Amino acid sequence: MILKRTASLACTLLVLLYVFTGCAAEEAPDSDSGSPAQSAQQDPAQDSSDEGEGTDAGSTSAPEDGICQQAFGSYAVPEGWVKSDEYSTEDKYFYIPEDQTDETYPDNISVECGTNRYAPEEHVQFRNAIVSQLSTQLQGREGLMLTGDGTYTQQEEYILYIFTIEDETAGVTTQQFYIVGDKRYCMVHLTNFTGSEEAHTAARQMVDSFVWAE
Repeated sequence: MILKRTASLACTLLVLLYVFTGCAAEEAPDSDSGSPAQSAQQDPAQDSSDEGEGTDAGSTSAPEDGICQQAFGSYAVPEGWVKSDEYSTEDKYFYIPEDQTDETYPDNISVECGTNRYAPEEHVQFRNAIVSQLSTQLQGREGLMLTGDGTYTQQEEYILYIFTIEDETAGVTTQQFYIVGDKRYCMVHLTNFTGSEEAHTAARQMVDSFVWAE
């Protein structure tokens, strides 16, 4: 049953991405959260974001039990990844590999929660708004390849939309994981500078372990 639902979500999303450049602009979901420096695509579910070039991790920390509790929910931080205290804010939390803390461009994963107007059963409209704004952001930019998928998180089976942007020129891969909630979403954002499969696996572990706070 889950496989059938997953296939249906993925098929619908891929049809939308096939006609990507023809999508009309649509108002994005409401969000009050901002973004510290991160070399990646802007979150289209946000109203504004400050994009930067690279990050110096500064001080770092890791939860003792591997589970990070936030006001909006909880998620597991994979072993070997630590929170960047310098670039994390009250609303957005950055994590980097422990062995890349001295790198100018470390692989990084951010986690944040935003609000929107969509109930869970209206997730298609939420997805359409994201696809529409991504089409606007990427239109006319060469060397970028966008793919999308629709599935469910492993632990709680929340609806999950995944957008992957391959920048062939810069050699950077960005993945945006949108976990659907009730008029809210959690976005896990991976910026992969090294092409590491471990970075993708770490981001997916955080997504699959996510649980909304009651």
